Amino acid sequence: MLSPVGKVDITPLVGVALILVIVFMVTSPLMMAPTNLDVDLPKARTVEAKSESNITISFSSDKILALNEKEVTLEQLQNELSKMLEKFPDRLVVVRADRNLTHQEVLHVLSIAKRAGATKMAVATLQRNRGKFDPNTFGG
Repeated sequence: MLSPVGKVDITPLVGVALILVIVFMVTSPLMMAPTNLDVDLPKARTVEAKSESNITISFSSDKILALNEKEVTLEQLQNELSKMLEKFPDRLVVVRADRNLTHQEVLHVLSIAKRAGATKMAVATLQRNRGKFDPNTFGG
């Protein structure tokens, strides 16, 4: 049976529109990351976290800290983060630490975030290719 000439099936159009919305939702937080600190993230095979309302702590290789886009000292970090978490206690705290920092330095920042009241924390990484094992990318 033929459909009337005046009706157009928009189901494929809706599917394409939803895919575009998902792509923009995933890529927009990447563009909103603070760009004033040069942070060389380590690589890992992980799933990207939703970041529409994340709190970001950036830690550069020259030991400069930034809370979202505001530069802070190590001493100010807990107080500033506590203020943010009082308003929004369920927000994810993402630590963007340079790959050249020691584990002790990153753990120190994570413990400060924990003392500030963070209950959800993550460490940002770059996505590693899911292909064959490459010994040149393992551990470095």
